[in-house]
Amino acid sequence: MPEKTDLKQAETYPNEDMRPDNPVAESGCKRTAAGRVLSLLGAFSSGGGSMTLSEISRYADLSLTTTHRLIREVLDWGGLEVDDTGHYRLSRKILDLASASTQALRLRETALPHLMDLHRRTGLTVNLAVRDGMNVMYLEALRSHPNYTGENRIGGRLRLHITATGLVLLAYADQSVVEEYLREPLKRYTPHTLADVSALTDFLQTVRENRYAIASQFVVMEVSSVAAPVVGVDGTVETAVGMVCPASQHDPHRLVDQVRLTANRISRDLRERKTTPDPRTVDFNRRHAGLI
Repeated sequence: MPEKTDLKQAETYPNEDMRPDNPVAESGCKRTAAGRVLSLLGAFSSGGGSMTLSEISRYADLSLTTTHRLIREVLDWGGLEVDDTGHYRLSRKILDLASASTQALRLRETALPHLMDLHRRTGLTVNLAVRDGMNVMYLEALRSHPNYTGENRIGGRLRLHITATGLVLLAYADQSVVEEYLREPLKRYTPHTLADVSALTDFLQTVRENRYAIASQFVVMEVSSVAAPVVGVDGTVETAVGMVCPASQHDPHRLVDQVRLTANRISRDLRERKTTPDPRTVDFNRRHAGLI
């Protein structure tokens, strides 16, 4: 078993970086304790949002024993969460730290009141997303079921061509980004997924012309999504507002105006450079922090 093998290696080589099968050791470059923790956290961007101990070990290039020890430390600190199946995820605390930069914090604080209004009016899942390489990453997600653990949760990632928010962000990305994305295999999840380069190219042009995207049953047959671009202060589009709806209950075309209106309101508030957060944002953050 791999666990037993790694345990013996840990006993023989107490220092992780001195193991002969470790490529870092072969290069003669010793990883610090901080470097190991960063490798562990970085594994989640490579391996996906939910991983087992063995998967984290593999992506972080750490032994199982070292991975287990570091995971316990990060769990105690509050940086990870673990479910009943033994799968680990980054916690909200990590996302809060990632949002600590002035720009990201202002974006979320500006957008949240409008996302809340849209969520209350429709009762549907509403999210705020940015592009992270070749993936869409969710900065905020408001839904009726708070225990949701799918990839369109806060901090989750999905490929750009399968979600409405991802398609908006890809449509407004630099041409070099689009060309690089189209060189990669376009995985098909359902018969409706845009997995043809020519069809996807035409679709992105339509998104730019109409300023919204609809991904109808692109990921699963039961779900459709709608998204619209948020225009930043400099006129670029690096953020999108999205809405997810059951395909059997809603026509996504009927939701476009509400999503576009929300995106436009966020864009307007960003241009006005509000310096104080909306009271609704303060109240929302305090509730989620357990302060009220």
